[in-house]
Amino acid sequence: MNILEIETFGRGGLIHYAYNLSCALAERGHQVTLVTTAAYELEDQLPSAHTKAQGEASVEAKVQIVKAIGRTSNRLGARGPALLRNLTRKAEAIFDACQVAARARALRPDVVHFHCTNPISLLYILLLRLLRVPLVVTAHVVTPHERIRCQSTIYRWVHRLSPRIIAHSDFDRNRLLQEFSVDPERVSVIPHGEYGFFEQQGETGQEDLDSLVGSTAARHTLGLEPHHQVALFFGYIREYKGLDLLFEAWSAVLEARPEARLVVAGDPVQLAAARRSELEDWATRLGVHHHFDYIPFSQVARYFQAADVLVMPYRHISQSGVLYLALSLGVPVLATRVGALPEVLEDGESALLVEPESPAALAQALIRLLGDSELQERLAQGGLRVAEAHSWPAIAARTEGAFRELASSDRGVLEDQS
Repeated sequence: MNILEIETFGRGGLIHYAYNLSCALAERGHQVTLVTTAAYELEDQLPSAHTKAQGEASVEAKVQIVKAIGRTSNRLGARGPALLRNLTRKAEAIFDACQVAARARALRPDVVHFHCTNPISLLYILLLRLLRVPLVVTAHVVTPHERIRCQSTIYRWVHRLSPRIIAHSDFDRNRLLQEFSVDPERVSVIPHGEYGFFEQQGETGQEDLDSLVGSTAARHTLGLEPHHQVALFFGYIREYKGLDLLFEAWSAVLEARPEARLVVAGDPVQLAAARRSELEDWATRLGVHHHFDYIPFSQVARYFQAADVLVMPYRHISQSGVLYLALSLGVPVLATRVGALPEVLEDGESALLVEPESPAALAQALIRLLGDSELQERLAQGGLRVAEAHSWPAIAARTEGAFRELASSDRGVLEDQS
């Protein structure tokens, strides 16, 4: 099949997903073009990990990367007045959507696979439908995390206009059916893939401490000691992720585990300046090692190498790329029992699960987990088994099945019309 993948961020979990899927589809013999942004962060970051023999072209080389989105705003960066930058980004988003849709029509692919996570997705989907392009949409986000009313309406139209939708869990599928009245025949459940490719970062030829593999070296770069018991909160900092709940729990953890250290690393992308300042001040008072900024791809692995446990104190969630990153790298997970997480995680075997919105329960579980190396090892091994079950070859095979179902249904429509 000739497959066109469209991803509109260029960095973070979404491009990591699209990249891994594209490589796995190419490995199955498909011709894959991945359209992404000018800020594509995987450029020169990965070795040819899928090369099967010396001199053989890697799978990555068989995926055509087209950096066609956000070129003007990428050059503008943080320069110029904020109003000008915002207007430029909005105008460019409309132009990019039109340009990518035109490219899709010109390429005449067997299927276009669009990765949907934000309101601009509606414009892409509308244009692709108007151009009669065969379209599959992965609903990485079913509804906006911040519950913004206008955006909820936009997502309703996104789901209504998508000919075939991929959801990452039964939880999300049920939401599509119950909250948006989506025809169940249009929804396929394909779980999230693992992120073990972050292990390759140590092979990129960097010669400083950032490239060293191992807990001691990773902790050294973060100002931590080998004897510390390290809990990690990682990823975009948004209200629904419950960082404030973790801060509320942390004093009790420190009282019971004086050697405990909390590391917070991520971009407060949706937080107001006052809320960001409040959380940063709180982190400072608690002695938290915090880096409130986007963590580039090349620096992600060291945070997980340094950690004894990943903490996910989420108030609500559908699915999480950060979870699969921890599972793939063998980091034990402590998470709240929300969204689709209980579908993936077995309490006491592949993670510890606690009730949401409970700093006391969070503190109790952290105290237990940080002090129990046998439990950490059991959860790490259980997590690795979950990651193995979510390998990209398996995800690609199921995604290919959704693509073929779309092609089959399109043929049926054409036969009915004739």
